[in-house]
Amino acid sequence: MKFVFLRSTALAAILSASPAQAQADPAAPVAAPASAPAGLTDIVVTAQRRSENLQRAAVAVTAVTGDALVSAGVSKPAELTALVPALQVQPASGPYNLFYLRGVGNFNGNALSDGAVAFNFDGVYVGRPSATSGFFYDIDRVEVLKGPQGTLYGRNATGGAINVLSQRPILGQLGGNASIEYGNYNAVTGEGAINVPLGDKVALRAAGTYVSHDGYMKDGTDDQKDGGGRLSLLAEPDDTLKITLVADFFRQRGNGQGGTPVELGVDSRDGFLSPQGQAFMAHQPNTALGTTFTPLTMRPHLDDNYWGLSGTIDWRTSLGTLTIVPAYREGNLQFLSETPGFYLRQREKDSQASLEARLASSESHPLRYLLGAFYYHEINDVPEFYVNQQSNVNLDQYRQRDESEAVFGRLTYAVTPALRFTAGARYTHETKALDGTLQGAVRICTGQTGYFPTYTPGCPNAMAMPLAASVPPPNFNPFVDGTVTIPSAVDNSGANALHNSVGKVTYRLAADWDISPRNLAYASYETGFKSGGFYFTSDNGVFQPEHIDAWTIGSKNRFMGNRLQLNGEAFYWRYTNQQITHLILDSAGNAVFGTQNVGRASYKGFEIETRFLATPTTELNADIQYLDAKYDAFTYATPNQNGGQGNGTACPNVGAPAANYTLNCSGQTPPYAPKWTINLGARQTIPLSDGSKFMIGARSHYQTNTLTGLEFLPSENQSAYWLVDGDVTYAFADSRITITGYLNNAFNKTVIANSGPVPFSFYTATSLRPPRTYGARVGVKF
Repeated sequence: MKFVFLRSTALAAILSASPAQAQADPAAPVAAPASAPAGLTDIVVTAQRRSENLQRAAVAVTAVTGDALVSAGVSKPAELTALVPALQVQPASGPYNLFYLRGVGNFNGNALSDGAVAFNFDGVYVGRPSATSGFFYDIDRVEVLKGPQGTLYGRNATGGAINVLSQRPILGQLGGNASIEYGNYNAVTGEGAINVPLGDKVALRAAGTYVSHDGYMKDGTDDQKDGGGRLSLLAEPDDTLKITLVADFFRQRGNGQGGTPVELGVDSRDGFLSPQGQAFMAHQPNTALGTTFTPLTMRPHLDDNYWGLSGTIDWRTSLGTLTIVPAYREGNLQFLSETPGFYLRQREKDSQASLEARLASSESHPLRYLLGAFYYHEINDVPEFYVNQQSNVNLDQYRQRDESEAVFGRLTYAVTPALRFTAGARYTHETKALDGTLQGAVRICTGQTGYFPTYTPGCPNAMAMPLAASVPPPNFNPFVDGTVTIPSAVDNSGANALHNSVGKVTYRLAADWDISPRNLAYASYETGFKSGGFYFTSDNGVFQPEHIDAWTIGSKNRFMGNRLQLNGEAFYWRYTNQQITHLILDSAGNAVFGTQNVGRASYKGFEIETRFLATPTTELNADIQYLDAKYDAFTYATPNQNGGQGNGTACPNVGAPAANYTLNCSGQTPPYAPKWTINLGARQTIPLSDGSKFMIGARSHYQTNTLTGLEFLPSENQSAYWLVDGDVTYAFADSRITITGYLNNAFNKTVIANSGPVPFSFYTATSLRPPRTYGARVGVKF
């Protein structure tokens, strides 16, 4: 699908030969009026596909500047959690990141499921949650849109959207910046960028990053060895045309995210591969094998590479600004992970091509429009997705194809200059296909006589499944080790390939009112849907899209001569046909991980954001979110593989267990939906007589009890916690050189990132957020 990018670039060349009448460009930065009083600085966002002041954007959006990202040491998505209260990003196995906005999200551990929060880089949708880490350097800002964005962002934005916007080249300016940082855990971070003018109408920007630190876990896992680079080219042949090209590359190495047993104690950060972790596993019963677990010994690794090429073409015409965004991206994954307490090995190549075209009218007329079309094509080639749980193994080999087309539009009518009504809609047609096979085997102790809490090993000599590239055949003699190995196979290849096609309309109704030049009120109703998909099973392995309805009212305000900002919103979301991934026993007796539409949930609450410029050199901020989330209806079935001695969750059974447990988890709080989340911050500037200055910053993040798994077990609960960060910077007189000392997680709080019970065991595996880190950074601008 690379022809999409080439064809659109050729179109830009044609357009550049056709100058049009100049007019106000909605994509141009919004400048404050010349007479605007001093006070809080403004941030320009493009969350609604137009450039506008964040305080004038009638949508629930939080923006984090590039400077704030540097101060917080953000180099990967999970670190955004401490900066945006509505957002929870969890590192998972291998390169995967799990995104949740106000509790809306889901586990995406392979290419067969999509995220519920759309991730976009420079206006390009990134389809795989495993490909979202390589962008956090030389950044202008990150925008987090809260709530479904079905009209402008389409499918897979039920929770919201995250827009990462890089620094763009600047015409006629030669300059750049560089920084080097060193900290504990042998942390080394180097970043740099240079802007080079190529004549009056063309500029080039090159940026690069390198991030490395030793493992935060005692077994060496949870390390980081990342490197990447980016080239951006800006051309403005005349006042009506602007063309930007961006090429980027990113590589991940190291051991990757680590895991550890909760029951071993998380504060020690031992890890499964440490002597303590191995000794723990060696004494833990494996209820399927009838013996104890074999300790994990294989060293995990990441060997992942990503690259992309995109363009943005803005052409101002008499009808409005035409924007065309062609893009192509590839990801190549090859990793081994033990994060969930068992081995997971994956080889995968993902390729996606997309093309978006939008026509946006001028803002100077009472009737304003935005019209667009979108095309997306993705192929996931997975020669190996291998899971080894010692008593159970699965090998998936498949090719998945996804094609999506959409048309969308928004109309805004200003009844008066201060009062506007908006209506928007999007129609999406999506076709998916899966061609592949599953091979599996489960090894069961035939002499098992007892289960929790009176477990008695029935097969002490049982041999665990070896870590192999293929599923082992049933070649064990039950008279030797007391087990029987039962193979399973699912063939969804060739004539048995799975296909699914769906058409969906999403829409938005909204109104906003300028109460005064610095006070805005707004209200909206918007819908969204998340794509359906497949899983391997002898039955019908197709799951359908999920749907969300969202009501929002809000207000954005500046007071006290532009020194106090007070924004607030209240929201109510209703979620139906929710997709849940869990263990399923199909009609052929295969135990498979499947995704089903099983749930209905509601999310309601409010958020208040404040910024206060107490003095010209003192800025304070506070962001408070309250969230009341629960599953209104959540009932599903899971295999009974322990003789009816416990369903593995905190949910009650419905009826007596048979081949399956039927669980009723209605009324439970969803994962990653803390009731209260609070961010507090302060920054003080101390000018010195020679023109230099000190800048002192402090940040804190608080959240109440948070569920980190979907079994609702006490071992999956992260209790309420505070995280406190700080930094001190000395800037020389011309501010070209800065020296910074930083301290993150000052009180060394251990925080569970995500967790889940290890299959056929009595313990829970968890991954953790970083411990206390500190160091120094030197930055230079030239």
